[in-house]
Amino acid sequence: MAIKDDYIKIRVSKEQKELFKDIAKKKNISMSKFIIVSTEERALREKEKFEGTKSLELRVSELEKKLQEIKLKMESQKAEKKSFLKVLKSRFTN
Repeated sequence: MAIKDDYIKIRVSKEQKELFKDIAKKKNISMSKFIIVSTEERALREKEKFEGTKSLELRVSELEKKLQEIKLKMESQKAEKKSFLKVLKSRFTN
């Protein structure tokens, strides 16, 4: 377990404090531990979402590049096919 050598001071309403206190008591843990665990779980979920979004954006960007390359290749093949058919047509029409 990490050494706790820092603190965060927050202000909450009386209702929030009572809610935290009540839940912590029912879970048989300190109010500090309840708040720390709950907050850390939420922070880790948010971090995962943020990192997942960045990863998704990178994958989308890479996919768009690959699609553009495929499109250019298909257009090139189409042009080559047209050119080939034109040559064949000219040979058989003469």
